[in-house]
Parts: sequence; C-alpha cells; structure tokens
Amino acid sequence: VATRATTEAKIFNGALRALARQGPKKLAMSDIAAEAGVSGGTLYRYFKNKEDLLEALGDHFVMRLRGVLQSEITEQPDPADRLRVVLDVMLRYWQENPATVQLGQLEPGFVIDYIKQVTPQLSAVLRDELEPALADSPAIRLGLATHEEIVDLVVRIAFSHYFMPAKDYSELRDLLVALGGAAGLEPKKVRSRAGRKAAS
Repeated sequence: VATRATTEAKIFNGALRALARQGPKKLAMSDIAAEAGVSGGTLYRYFKNKEDLLEALGDHFVMRLRGVLQSEITEQPDPADRLRVVLDVMLRYWQENPATVQLGQLEPGFVIDYIKQVTPQLSAVLRDELEPALADSPAIRLGLATHEEIVDLVVRIAFSHYFMPAKDYSELRDLLVALGGAAGLEPKKVRSRAGRKAAS
C-alpha cells in the first residue's frame, strides 16, 4: 500500500517530467497525473491546483537534498571532508535527474524563478551542514569570510554548474576544494594520540 510520502514523491517526479515536456504555461493537472501514474482524483486530494503543487515542489526537492547531504555526511563524518562532501552533492544533485536537466534547457526563465524561490531554504540547509565543520577554519576565525558568504558561493557555483555543467564534475569539485583549502576554509586536523607520541 502506497504511503502519503511515496505518493507525493510520485506526483512530484511526475510534475517534473510533465514540466519538461509541456513547460509551465501549458502544464495541466491532467498532464501531471498521467506522468505520475495516479488518478486525477488522487492528485486533487493532495493538491488543490497546479500552483499549489508547483509551490510544494520546491520544498520537496530541498528536503530531498537535505536527506542526501545528511546521508553522505553520516558516511563521511570527518569535518575536514565536509566542504568536499557538500560540494560533491551540490554539483551532481541537479544533474542526476534527466527531467531536471531538460527543464533547465527548455525553460531557463522558469528555473531561475524557481532557484530564487528555494535559495533561502537551500542556504539554511547548507549552513546547518557547513557551519559546525568550518567554524574552526582559519578563514572564519580570522574574519576573512563568513558562513553566509561561503554558503552563497556554494549555491552560486552549484547553479552555474547546473546551467553549464563540467565534463567531469569531480574534477571541478576537487579544484574547488583545493582553492578552499588555500583560502583557509579547512578545519585544523587533530592528530591522533599515536601520531602525537610518534612525533614527540
């Protein structure tokens, strides 16, 4: 039996595919229902109209991004790796769904408006994940950059990459991490006791 969450996910994914096919102006609730594989009645039980659905779509993808970030950070919890993990997710997240890529190519104006809508939520998610790891970095401690400036830079790079993707996103990620380290955006690495004893 489908849960509310799984049905909503089907609807949101169907809406994204329908948007890529029809564009926002021609998009109808019937198009979304067909792409999502749900009945019209089911669709209207969840969303009263197209505008209601599209507004919720932004929340859905930001929350999904939060889940991906938290999962990756759980697997790689070292604060010294945090900037690389966040950049990795942000550079590939929007490219992993073909409908998202197609929508950006066909309806860039719609996507830019969408980006403006979700940026405050997205920035809050990124700050939650970056701030604890970067608080002790030289750039932050010396006042060379603020958490808000770092988050803003990551968001701008991610969406620039969405519209003009690199051939190999991992090379871009590694370059950005190296530049961040050179700029002092790397926490001090705490040596293990064994390492300290060996050095003494």
